[in-house]
Amino acid sequence: MLRGLVGLQMASQEVTLGELQRFVASLESDGRTLEGISTLGFATAASGRAPIGLIAPMDPGSRTLLGTDLWSWVRGAGKEPGQAPAPPEGWLRPGRSRPGEPAFLVQILPFGGNPGTAIAGSPPATRWAFATLPLRDVMRSALNHPLIRLDQPVDLQLYLGDRAEPAQLLYDSRNLPAAGILPHAHAHSLDIGGQRWLLLVHPVHGPTSRLPTWWAGLLLGLTTSVLAALLTRELQRRHRRAEQEGRRLGELRSQLVESLHWLGLHRRACSLIQEGIVVTGGDGAILCCNEAYVRITGYPEEELVGRNPRIMGSGYQSKGFYAALWEQLLASGHWEGEIWNRRRTGEVYPAWIRMGVVRDGSGAPSHYIAALADLTVLREKDRQLEYLGFHDPLTRLPNLQMAELRLGQLCQQDQPLLVIWIELDGIKRIEESFGPAKGDRFVQIAVDRLGHFVGPADVLAQVGRSEFLIVHALEPADATALQTASALMAALTDPTASEGVDLALSAWAGVSCFPQDAREPETLLQFAATALAQARRQGPQAVLRYAAEMTVQSRHRLAIEAHLQRAVDADQLQLHYQPQVDGQGALLGAEALLRWRSPKFGSVSPLEFLPIAEASDLIHRIGEWVLEEACRQWQLWVQAGLDPGRLAVNLSTRQFQDSHQTVPQLVQACLSRTGLEVARLELEITESCLMPALGTREQLLGLNTMGVELAIDDFGTGFSSLSTIHRFPIHKLKIDRSFVDGVDTNPTSQSIVRATLAMAKGLGVDVLAEGVERPEELEFLVRCGCPAFQGYLFSRPLAAADFENLLRRGAAVGPVAGAEPATVPRP
Repeated sequence: MLRGLVGLQMASQEVTLGELQRFVASLESDGRTLEGISTLGFATAASGRAPIGLIAPMDPGSRTLLGTDLWSWVRGAGKEPGQAPAPPEGWLRPGRSRPGEPAFLVQILPFGGNPGTAIAGSPPATRWAFATLPLRDVMRSALNHPLIRLDQPVDLQLYLGDRAEPAQLLYDSRNLPAAGILPHAHAHSLDIGGQRWLLLVHPVHGPTSRLPTWWAGLLLGLTTSVLAALLTRELQRRHRRAEQEGRRLGELRSQLVESLHWLGLHRRACSLIQEGIVVTGGDGAILCCNEAYVRITGYPEEELVGRNPRIMGSGYQSKGFYAALWEQLLASGHWEGEIWNRRRTGEVYPAWIRMGVVRDGSGAPSHYIAALADLTVLREKDRQLEYLGFHDPLTRLPNLQMAELRLGQLCQQDQPLLVIWIELDGIKRIEESFGPAKGDRFVQIAVDRLGHFVGPADVLAQVGRSEFLIVHALEPADATALQTASALMAALTDPTASEGVDLALSAWAGVSCFPQDAREPETLLQFAATALAQARRQGPQAVLRYAAEMTVQSRHRLAIEAHLQRAVDADQLQLHYQPQVDGQGALLGAEALLRWRSPKFGSVSPLEFLPIAEASDLIHRIGEWVLEEACRQWQLWVQAGLDPGRLAVNLSTRQFQDSHQTVPQLVQACLSRTGLEVARLELEITESCLMPALGTREQLLGLNTMGVELAIDDFGTGFSSLSTIHRFPIHKLKIDRSFVDGVDTNPTSQSIVRATLAMAKGLGVDVLAEGVERPEELEFLVRCGCPAFQGYLFSRPLAAADFENLLRRGAAVGPVAGAEPATVPRP
């Protein structure tokens, strides 16, 4: 029990009376009464004394013991506690609170220092726990204990020390005044609790028998042992409860640390949110907000806390608006909408607010939370996007959509209008050579020039990278539509110099008129675009006024393109082969020429459908089919033992710009599939393929490495020079039919032909004259030394079966008597 008191004191640091009383009550609550124990308490060393500071139970008798010296009870009982080492169970001493009063036992357990002074240099104990036990009650309880079985009643006397002296008598079971020492009693000396005791035992009836020594020791030690066991059990129970409480406190501490951690994370997250977050109490006073709310409103947080958000009201919304807001918020728990607020600077701004309600256990609103997004930047971005949706980002001119809206407004009036659609040529070449920034500069120059021709009531719009639209209000004194457009084109295409780059821009223009051509804005724009497309096909600086037949031609082109897409899969394309011969008519080879027989349009001229294919991606499919089919057919004739010579196949400039495969890859794959020898293949290109901007030189060098010969078709009609031809692996020049036609009578053509032959001889390349249709032309070419020829004079383009018959005859292909010139120029 005393060790339990010590543990209680050590756990609480300073035990209160209430705690001591609860400790005592807990022992009784477990069904274990404290019968035989009078008081429990603590004493503390002070100036050589041990005053009692706490004692229980606090009945009137024990209250008088507060402050008395513990040692005064036990002085004169031998060694005083503290002067010798304490036994494990503490000291056991007799005591009296006052002289003449019954003796009691005091069990003392030291703590707060070294339990004794047996160890040199150890500090003495400074505190003691004690329990008082009325000696008479202890002896009576011990005699009645089940462990002690007496055959007959006995008289007992208990003395302090080793001798039976009346002054040291503590207990006499006879309870007689001056009864004296028990006669003929058995004496038992005991050493219990650090004290010597003498117990006299005398049977009341019968012969005297000597009691065993253990019985006498048990008599005094039984009570303290039983009480120590009970208090040890209670201490263990208290210890377990303390451990449970400690674990619970540890869990609470961990939860608190984790909550603080999450709280920090939430505050950090709120500080990074772009929306303003504010929390108010149930009365509407602001409790806290995040950094974004401070930034949006302009109020510092310390100025906002405690104030109502109404201070930021703009007055734009009515009281009815806010009444409806609060009605919905309290009914549904949330509200969302746009509100105009006022910043601290006085600026009014739109904000999108989401509000929510936090309710307490009774369901009443305890807090309100709002998230606020500033719509100022968003509205500005919307305005910018709306502007860019109707204007060009570079020139800030209206785009096609805005121009159509303005044109619609002007069409509501009766004043005649001129719609001019202009396309500049050359901007793309500038960007390829000098970069996009230089192209932007020349576009700005063109806009500045066009601005000089636009009046206050006119519209100038940019409808493409290099396309512009002008809507001009015609006055009676104005020139005609074509004259006005031509004057504008002349000013626009004057030679231009910008940052060291000299360039002469070219352009095309299509014109439509209101109300002569149409009255609807969309139709006027469509007609101007149709006229522009026709002008583009005519050549640079062309200006065309819309005519009804242009729409017919445009729709016909669309129909041709739609059917041409199905022509390859539907087996509507065919190859014809036109022989190429030398001066004696011997067959050198043939050129593969494409023909298309449409089920709807009949035989379509290559001059009509090839430009359409060139303008779309169809040219890649068609070009690959022509090369594959020609090589396949040529290999069949070779395998049949025929000698068709060299096969010439035309390549489009667009095929060199295919992003999926290069021309060398295309040719290598085709030769691998058909098995045709590379020495039998000749590819014809136009002079435009030699332009540096196209980047075809590497591909042409790759073809030359493979062993494929290259010929320049229609030589003399395009962009080429001696230096250009010298840089490319060219093997043959084909004199264009425009120079061959009438060469026998045209001095200019004669000079060009002679110069071409001389240049070819100097470069070491072959020459072939195409389009030879009259014997006189052939005779002149032979005199000039031209070695090879092709034309209707020798043979028209032949179908595969007819060309095979020609090969099987094996005869020379001489001039055809009475041959008719070609009615359609060969593509």
